[in-house]
Amino acid sequence: MARRTLLITYIATYLLAIATIIRLLVRFRDNSLWSLALLLGGYLVLLVAEPFLIRRNRLFTYIYLFVQIAIIGTVALITPSADFFAILFCPLVVQVMHNFPQLTGFLITGIFTVITAILLLLGLGPEVGLPLIFIYAVIYFLLAAFIAIIREAEDARQEAEVARKEAEAARDESQKQQTELQVAHRQLQSYTAQAEELAVLEDRNRLARNLHDSVTQTIFSMRLTAEAANMLLDQNPDRIGAELDKLQTLAKSALAEMRSLIFELRPTAVTELGLIPALRHHVMTLERQYGLTVDLQVSGEPHLPEREAQRLFRISQEALNNVVKHAQTDKACLTLRFNGDRVFLQVEDQGIGFDPESLSTVGDHIGLTSLQERVDAMGGQLTIDSHPGQGTRMMVEVTATSKEENDG
Repeated sequence: MARRTLLITYIATYLLAIATIIRLLVRFRDNSLWSLALLLGGYLVLLVAEPFLIRRNRLFTYIYLFVQIAIIGTVALITPSADFFAILFCPLVVQVMHNFPQLTGFLITGIFTVITAILLLLGLGPEVGLPLIFIYAVIYFLLAAFIAIIREAEDARQEAEVARKEAEAARDESQKQQTELQVAHRQLQSYTAQAEELAVLEDRNRLARNLHDSVTQTIFSMRLTAEAANMLLDQNPDRIGAELDKLQTLAKSALAEMRSLIFELRPTAVTELGLIPALRHHVMTLERQYGLTVDLQVSGEPHLPEREAQRLFRISQEALNNVVKHAQTDKACLTLRFNGDRVFLQVEDQGIGFDPESLSTVGDHIGLTSLQERVDAMGGQLTIDSHPGQGTRMMVEVTATSKEENDG
């Protein structure tokens, strides 16, 4: 709309200039007609050529204005009794207000007004010239203000168009990001499901290793003992009692191993009770079922998310189960210390101990592999200090995530 209005204004001022030229030629056809026609023709040609000059070089605009002012001034001097020559400045006002910054356009319009005033005073005198000066000044500045309003409307339209395109681009980008986010969310769900499946598979593999390296071996020993007792039934009946005692011991051991594995398969009580109450309950269960007395020592306040609390419980459970299976002692000490975001766990016994260097070749200590895996899952560090006949000290240090960070 603003662009159309500006075009109409251009055409109107051009027609007004043409009408003025015709009027001058008719009025003064007897006085220097050819020179006047030449000047007005040059004015008209330059007026039409102005848009093309602007595109070529900004300097041409200033030269163009200077030449047009010179033409209008010459026409005014040739036709001293004509005041309507001042209308020829109207197209120039439209051009400068359209092509220059607003402040510069008004300044040049003021210059046109001053030049018009001088020419009117020279040609018509003060009595006739002064009223016309005010009239033309009002015309120039009203026309300049009109073009300024049109330009502001056009600028506002262009800004609105740019804003609309930016909004469309932002909306498209938002939709693209939303689509990417949905894809990432689906991938995350898939990865989570895969991680859960992997965790289940790792637990199954660990239980399978424990079954093979503990219960299966014990049952195999029971079978060999039973076969030996069967052979001694005819050869040496006196030794059958010892073999049966051994068989009974192996059966108790297998039963203890199975109970331990079944206990690990149960959901932990951490969710319902919390970490420390769950540990106390587990310690009481060990004492009741296996006769292992555990001194539980806790310092500091635990601030752990449920997942890490469950992992820490499983580490403690695994370490105490190793004491039950291998230490051959009825006493142990579990120390749990919370210090800011650091958690220190220690399980110590005065059992038979072992040589840590032989872990890779001793199947009875397969539980330590599972223990290492659990500590690695928490990004912690596991240290084993043990010597044959001097007991075992297991130490774990992890960095825990607070509940607030986990919720955030």
